[in-house]
Amino acid sequence: MIFNGVQITEESIKACRQWFADNAQACIDEVEQGFVKLPNHVNFEGYKECMNNKIRAALAGDFDSSFTLMQRAYYIQTGESVALLP
Repeated sequence: MIFNGVQITEESIKACRQWFADNAQACIDEVEQGFVKLPNHVNFEGYKECMNNKIRAALAGDFDSSFTLMQRAYYIQTGESVALLP
């Protein structure tokens, strides 16, 4: 895949998938540890299940065609951030 004129490597894509998974796990951990409080209408078990589904999807490559993944993989590979808006 090419993003912003740069060939994104498989290594960067794998690192990005892991970044998404780690981020979703951190969201679960923050709630479990009491750093973040969910709104009253959100059940923790349902939230946790949803986030675990996101972890599985990220690691399976389900988000590989998203702009967000390409943007993050580009950043991982080059250290440069591409703005969404001018």
